[in-house]
Amino acid sequence: MKRYIFVLAALILAIACNDISHSPLDGKWQLKTVEKNGVTTAVDTVWYNFQSSSVFSLQIYVLQWDSVLNLYGLKTQTDNVIDINLIEEAYLDMIDWNGTNRRFTIDMIEGDKLKLLSAEGYNYSFIKF
Repeated sequence: MKRYIFVLAALILAIACNDISHSPLDGKWQLKTVEKNGVTTAVDTVWYNFQSSSVFSLQIYVLQWDSVLNLYGLKTQTDNVIDINLIEEAYLDMIDWNGTNRRFTIDMIEGDKLKLLSAEGYNYSFIKF
C-alpha cells in the first residue's frame, strides 16, 4: 500500500513540476500494427498515453470483459530513446512486454503518425487518437 501511495505522489509531483513545453509525442496514440520478423499483426485495442515529460499509461480494451485496463508508469526520454517503467506487473500477459521495463527508439514521428522500435525487435505503428 505504501508503494502505491509513493508512486501516486511521485506522479502528481511529476505532473505539477512539468514545464509547459509540449513534445510531439504528448497525447494518446492508438496502436495500429505490430511487426516482428516480417510478420505484421493488426491491432486496434491498445493505446499508449504520453501525458507529460514523465508520465505514461497503457490502455488495453478487453472484449471479453467489455472493459479497459489501465497500466501506469513513468517514462524518461533522451533524444529519440524512451524508457518506460510500469508501476505494477498486473496484466502483462495481455501485452508483448516481458516485464515492467521497456526501451523504445522513435523511428518516426510526423503529425498523427508514430513508429516505435523496441529493443526486443518489435516495430509498432500508431496513429494519434
